[in-house]
Amino acid sequence: MSTATQHQDSVPAPHRGVGELHGVDEVRRVDVVVVGSGVSGSAAAMTAARQGAKVALLEKQTAFGGSAALSAGMFWTAPTVDAYRKRIPLGNVDLGSRLVGDYEEALAELRSTGVRVAEEPKRDIMTFGIGYSTDIHGILAWCRDRVLAAGGETTAGTVVTELVRDGGTVTGVLVRTADGRRIRYEAGAVVLASGGFQGDRAELTRSIGPTADRLVLRSNPGSVGDGLRLARAAGTGGTTAMSTFYGHLLPYPLSTFETQHYLPYSQYYSGSTVLVNLQGKRFADETDGDELLNQAITFQPEARGILIFDEFVRSTEVLEEPFPGLGSIDRLGIAIDAGGQHAVAHTLPELVDMLAGWGVDRDQLSRTLDRYAELAGQGGTADGVPVSSSARAPQHGPFYALMVQPSITFTFGGIRTNACGEALDHDGVAVPGLYAAGADVGGLSNYGYAGGLAPGYITGRWAGTSAAERAAALVRNGNGSGAADGHGIERNAQ
Repeated sequence: MSTATQHQDSVPAPHRGVGELHGVDEVRRVDVVVVGSGVSGSAAAMTAARQGAKVALLEKQTAFGGSAALSAGMFWTAPTVDAYRKRIPLGNVDLGSRLVGDYEEALAELRSTGVRVAEEPKRDIMTFGIGYSTDIHGILAWCRDRVLAAGGETTAGTVVTELVRDGGTVTGVLVRTADGRRIRYEAGAVVLASGGFQGDRAELTRSIGPTADRLVLRSNPGSVGDGLRLARAAGTGGTTAMSTFYGHLLPYPLSTFETQHYLPYSQYYSGSTVLVNLQGKRFADETDGDELLNQAITFQPEARGILIFDEFVRSTEVLEEPFPGLGSIDRLGIAIDAGGQHAVAHTLPELVDMLAGWGVDRDQLSRTLDRYAELAGQGGTADGVPVSSSARAPQHGPFYALMVQPSITFTFGGIRTNACGEALDHDGVAVPGLYAAGADVGGLSNYGYAGGLAPGYITGRWAGTSAAERAAALVRNGNGSGAADGHGIERNAQ
């Protein structure tokens, strides 16, 4: 990191009158404020800084990185616009098209940093995507270094409480520091990248329904809808996808669930199982993939389901490495050790009897499995639910069952934006000075999932570019701070 120096445009309270400060302890002037230091906020801050803007990257948690720092590091998305449309038919095509079009340029930028990016791609990610394993922590650190090198600041433990506005124009933010001080940042542009609203139970219930209470939070705890609330107060419009989200199936019950469990507890192989609800009925095409099954199970009785599979799946996909860097582990064994309800039997009828002891309807479950076996490999519909021609029925014992529940990593709805990162009002008009990126942007993914790190990084580049351009235009017109020379400053909460 760059050597910390006193921020050149900080104005401490004693140098200004109380009336002028309006109850704040300090005023700082920058070109761009970025709210949130996950991959989208980091990319926005880096991009703006590389264009000459003095940037304040503000993170509410005590450590930088958001949910990106908890991820597997796969930088992936749809390989083509057609693939995006097919997987995410309800998605915002304008955003999706630019995402796909910008992917190779963003990937080349990451390679140019010297941070590890795999040479060979992984294909069929989440059944359709393409991407590369990366060192996500290296990427996040590189972005912060660029901000500091350009004379900006990166500060953790700082909560943005309000957008500062002059009429309909966003002109900065008010923040509360870890020690209780209030600071006003005056800026030409503000980028919201707070990571979605998955931690806000009230908003989830409004958007998803009462079953949202069943969702296990698989995310950093700071993503509680700050960006969405701030944007709404500034007059932004709503988006589609408010009831859809990303997550993975987890064992049920769980004796404990901490950040170190997010990846090993995820049952990525569920697409190769038969998934039934507590009534013994299928409710989704399993080959859609775990992230879609995770959403579908949310609306089943008690938001729970049962994965049923055989020794072939147990000895192959359960043990396989789903993404490079995660390693090969026994996900079923880990789920059992975590407290997940499970059963093992030599034959399927024996397994059905055991699940009947859990309260599952024995006859219904038997019919479900028999019908699935008839259609698997050829395709068809059983009780209104598709069975894929690529599906494989459980065949060889032992046979296994695992109770599962849904989780939520981030939301798909949020702030309405265009493909330049500008936040839009209900009429589709840009709110001057306000931008959004990453999971704060709504509608790019919608039930179908276009990826996390790559869309976050790429939309961050859009917002950072637009924000820096606006700030530069204000400077040219005599109404901005201009970029600072020298080193920046990094602050961590105490």
